[in-house]
Amino acid sequence: MKIRFVNHSGFIVEYKGKKIMVDPWLEGMVFLNAWKQHSPTLFTYEEFADIDYIRFSHEHPDHFYPPNLKKISPQHKSKITILFQDTIDKRVADYCANAGFKSVIELKKNTFLDILPDFQVMCEHFAEGDSWICFKTPDQTLLNVNDCGIGNKSSADEILTKIGKVDILMTQFSYAFWAGNPEDKALRQSYADDKLQLVKSQIEFFRPKVTIPIASYVYFCHKDNRHLNDLINTSEKVYRFIKENTDTEPVILYNNETYTYPEQHDSQASIHLYQEDLRRVLNDDSAFVSKYETVSKEEVSKAADAFVLDMQKNNSFLIKRALRKANVYITDWNESYALSLDGFQKTNSTEDNSDVIMSSDLLLFCLKFPFGLDTVQISGRFRKPHNGNYNNFYNLFRINHLKMRGIDPNSPGTIAGIAMRRILTKVGLNKDR
Repeated sequence: MKIRFVNHSGFIVEYKGKKIMVDPWLEGMVFLNAWKQHSPTLFTYEEFADIDYIRFSHEHPDHFYPPNLKKISPQHKSKITILFQDTIDKRVADYCANAGFKSVIELKKNTFLDILPDFQVMCEHFAEGDSWICFKTPDQTLLNVNDCGIGNKSSADEILTKIGKVDILMTQFSYAFWAGNPEDKALRQSYADDKLQLVKSQIEFFRPKVTIPIASYVYFCHKDNRHLNDLINTSEKVYRFIKENTDTEPVILYNNETYTYPEQHDSQASIHLYQEDLRRVLNDDSAFVSKYETVSKEEVSKAADAFVLDMQKNNSFLIKRALRKANVYITDWNESYALSLDGFQKTNSTEDNSDVIMSSDLLLFCLKFPFGLDTVQISGRFRKPHNGNYNNFYNLFRINHLKMRGIDPNSPGTIAGIAMRRILTKVGLNKDR
């Protein structure tokens, strides 16, 4: 197998002339103008002419990004088969089926798909929306766990039972979500350290010969989240950590570089290129979004009314009793509002005693889309006041997110989870407050 790195989490696996592309986010800002790649993509849209399959790991826009897919010519699309995990909602599969691609194959649990008689893939769901994929030939096995937070041996052993030994492991290496207010450097450092420890655990579980860090070649590109860049794990840091703390060989691939196991690769040269790119963007004020997309109070109020009505009609008495009022300070309005199942009302709360601080466009996104909470949390474009309780906000929007994933939020287990988060917060054991 030959691996060609594209950018961030995107790469191409080639074997005997067949090319499978994974997660082709090539350009553009994602997560509400919050993330951007710090290094230029060198793969061009015309090169899709040579791609046989595209596989998306999950629905997040740094993996599945329709604005980029729309730029692929109809001629190229008509020759590309889409591979995606089998899901309940079918949103990605349905989108691709209607977007002009040759076909869509939903990969089934415990089942290898034959690309060639001696080239197989297996993809399975892992936790809320994410999935892993295995590429297997008679001589090599590549496991891409991407954003899957596989943090226990039993989960890893279950995968190993299905795919056999792993030669190459690909995994995420830095935090990719809200990681503290500007002053919360200790929290941010703990998230960065936790991510490296997770990489180490995965290496110990899967015992790969080679580990290729992926899915973290971005910077937080909005003025609201710029502070999150101060303690991200860089390619140099993860390379050194893997080298010093594990038995695997780390391989850092810069955009457009190729690698064939077990060849040697000059990771230091790749690291140098990433360092230069990251230094350039972090020191350039113009590389950060500085404007808000202010939304009118009327539009937010209308969305809030629809959200509250849906929550009242479609949830059990116990769920509704478990949810609490959330005080939201809206930065571009300089006003505070309370959101609860009683409605959306202006309050006299200050920034300090609100439960969350955010701009109006973020709040509207949470109200309108079941995946809004997830997107906003990953964007990192908000604050959690230390005198507030972010869980009040989180729990309100978590309900529809669970439904979107095919999980019943009205089950005893989910209700118990909400109660447990509240208890952990009160006793100071919930890191996210």
